[in-house]
Amino acid sequence: LSLHDALPILKYAVQNGIISKHPMDGLVMPRGKRKKDIHFLTIEEQEKFVEAASKTHNSAQFRLLLNTGLRTGELIGLSWDDIDFEARTISVNRTLEYRYSTRIWRAGPPKTMSSYRTIPMTKEAYEILLEVWEKKPFRKESELLKQELQYIDLRNNTTKKIRLSNLVFINYRTGEPTKNSSYDTNLYKICERAGI
Repeated sequence: LSLHDALPILKYAVQNGIISKHPMDGLVMPRGKRKKDIHFLTIEEQEKFVEAASKTHNSAQFRLLLNTGLRTGELIGLSWDDIDFEARTISVNRTLEYRYSTRIWRAGPPKTMSSYRTIPMTKEAYEILLEVWEKKPFRKESELLKQELQYIDLRNNTTKKIRLSNLVFINYRTGEPTKNSSYDTNLYKICERAGI
């Protein structure tokens, strides 16, 4: 078992109360060679992407991702409690993901400690979220949204809860959170359609 493989296992053990403290907190990992360089979209590619995404039901989500740099799991776990319209900020406090093996939703901390952050909203991000907020009373909501999920806030090792009915984005057809894999599949289709 490599060190890189052991880290997520230890993080899982802390989140689930198996161990009280991560034994490698403070360890600085040496940077290895990147397997694949990250390609950032040019302005022209972003415009093509937004145009192609506008033809999908997840247009607002993809536009918000472009405006904020949120990861998919962070977007899925975004709650209205994280949105401050007055200060025009978005707080990143958790992620949400669907576990296919157990068929349950799981809330957890962001990927790294530095992933806990407050993001200033661009004008477009503000408008996107305001539009989604105004449509909230009319969206379909399943029984699943009555659930509360617990997760550990690693900044102070406290247990917190998220009510699924308070999620910013849910699947328009099912009234449930949108699975990570659905966003990934949609993303590839949009990029293909946009020719990027």
